[in-house]
Amino acid sequence: LNITFWQPSKISGTIGGISIGLAPSANYLYGFNFGLGGVLAKKEMKGVNISGLGTVSQNTMTGLNFGGLAIVSEGRMGYVNIGGLAAVSQGGILGLNLAGLALVSEESIKGVNVAGFANVAQGHLIGINFGGLANVASEGMIGINFASLANVTEGNMYGINFGGLAIVSQENIYGLNLAGLALVAESYIKGLNIGGLAVVAEDYGILGLTVALGKIYSDSEVKGLSIGGYKIEADELIGFNAAAGWIETSTLKGVGISIFNEITSSQTGLTIGLLNYADKLQGVQIGLLNIAENNKGVWKYMPFVNAHF
Repeated sequence: LNITFWQPSKISGTIGGISIGLAPSANYLYGFNFGLGGVLAKKEMKGVNISGLGTVSQNTMTGLNFGGLAIVSEGRMGYVNIGGLAAVSQGGILGLNLAGLALVSEESIKGVNVAGFANVAQGHLIGINFGGLANVASEGMIGINFASLANVTEGNMYGINFGGLAIVSQENIYGLNLAGLALVAESYIKGLNIGGLAVVAEDYGILGLTVALGKIYSDSEVKGLSIGGYKIEADELIGFNAAAGWIETSTLKGVGISIFNEITSSQTGLTIGLLNYADKLQGVQIGLLNIAENNKGVWKYMPFVNAHF
């Protein structure tokens, strides 16, 4: 049983057992460590580590770690980590991780991760991730990812992804994806995809059930069941597509329903709208005016129904 009233001028040695004081400090701390001000280990900290202000390890920190203001580790941090304001690690965070403001790691954060404002990892963010405002990961995000504002990653995003405003990935998004305003990926979006204003996949496409009150857009293809409020726009549409305003695509294979269906290359299937246009029609158009450029004579412009097989 070690009771200290002040921090030593030179920190060294190993303390194992129970350490209580203003700021228990050693190279190695093993056991139960409680500091009214802080707990400091220069090399390693293992056990139950609790401080009124800050719990700090200049290397690894494992066990039950609590800091009234913050817990900080220059190495890996695990397994139950609670910081009143922040939990910060340069070597990764693993386990049940809670912080009043932020969980921050220069590597990955894995486990059940809850932060009042944000979870931020320069590696992966893996597990059940709740950020009061945002979840941010450089290398990817896997699991149940919930943020009242945004989930943002430079890598892939897998799982159940909810962002009150936005979900953004510079790679792919897979799973159940729900964003209050926008769901955006530079590559693929696959799964059940719902964006309040927009669902956008720039390079490769969108696959699955996709719903947006505003616009569904891809530079490549949109496959599956797609429902857009204002517009669905893609190089290729495959499946069932319905928009309140406008469908614009080079190629349609399936069904398109909107006020204006604009198929600039080939349509294979059915379009229903007030105005239907296809450069090359292989199927049926139903609307007030139906234009099929590959039909001849009066059959090119037909009211109500037009067809070419």
